[in-house]
Amino acid sequence: MSRIYAPVDATTLEQIDQNAKDKGISRAQWVSTAIESILHQEGGNIEDLRLELEQARTEREETWREVVQLRRTQEQSSTDIEQLRSKLTKLQEEKGLLEADLARCKEDLERCKSERDKIIEAMKLKDDEINFLRGHVAQLTQSISQLALPPSQEEARAKSWWQFWRRG
Repeated sequence: MSRIYAPVDATTLEQIDQNAKDKGISRAQWVSTAIESILHQEGGNIEDLRLELEQARTEREETWREVVQLRRTQEQSSTDIEQLRSKLTKLQEEKGLLEADLARCKEDLERCKSERDKIIEAMKLKDDEINFLRGHVAQLTQSISQLALPPSQEEARAKSWWQFWRRG
């Protein structure tokens, strides 16, 4: 059997001695048992570690795929956001233009209402004037009909006054 020498600090040596005493074995037996235990664990641990490593690789690949997909989604979302911002800017500009058009239309409407009211007032004045003139024409017609010559005098006037006297 071979011997192995290794430096060990005082606190570790105290722990080894205490553990060997509790188990009722010598320090050399304890160290030999510990080495065997570690070697047997490493064989099992290596397989476990390989499985863990393979699982970690699989998880890493899945995570990488998710990250790539998330980056694509983020880029698409960024593109969509930029397009929406552009559309929003255009809509805001159109809104401004429409508001300006609305203001102009309101001004035009007020101006048209004012002109309509003026035209209605002018038409009322003209109607009143026409009614006055109709009344005046009616009065004049009545006055003329009263001043009209009798039919025999009308004939005399048509023939001239000297011819009227000759016939007589």
